[in-house]
Amino acid sequence: QELCLLLPGARRMNRGRAELGALVGACQAAGVSDLLVLHETRGRPDGLVLCHLPHGPTAHFTLSGVVLRQEVGGLGGAPLAAPHLLLLHLDSALGRRIGTILKHLFPVPRPDSRRVVTFANQDDVILVRNHIYKRRGRTVELEEVGPRFQLRPYLIRLGTLEQGEAADVEWRWHPYTATAPKRRLLSAA
Repeated sequence: QELCLLLPGARRMNRGRAELGALVGACQAAGVSDLLVLHETRGRPDGLVLCHLPHGPTAHFTLSGVVLRQEVGGLGGAPLAAPHLLLLHLDSALGRRIGTILKHLFPVPRPDSRRVVTFANQDDVILVRNHIYKRRGRTVELEEVGPRFQLRPYLIRLGTLEQGEAADVEWRWHPYTATAPKRRLLSAA
């Protein structure tokens, strides 16, 4: 429900016991452009799979640090308008690819939209923040409306979600192969 407030035009659906193939087929038949599957453990969200339909790619993320709208505090009205996007420090080849995948979740905003969604890379973790802004003369005031969370990418496949292991892997995080000092994967610096 919180993601539906973050993404304009999103609809929430309980998966139940539906198989992924049937779910993807139903989304394609309905003309849906993207499918997001949220994984949770004991009621806490811990994973997000983002599948662009009809041909892919599919990106897998670890989800952490989830703060819901009620917990953010200082809530104003949450506008449902398409937001302006800020993609910060996603300047390596992989960072640009993930930025493109995330960017295509959102429609093009109107110039008078007062909403901003930020995807900021910090040590290969993407911080997601949702703000509204108000102009007061020459100053601009930001107010966070939530939700807020962090994404850590670990897999990008070229196909859709139901193809599973048959789809080619574009990128995979290998945590134990880096013996040199820590590399930055999502930013060039």
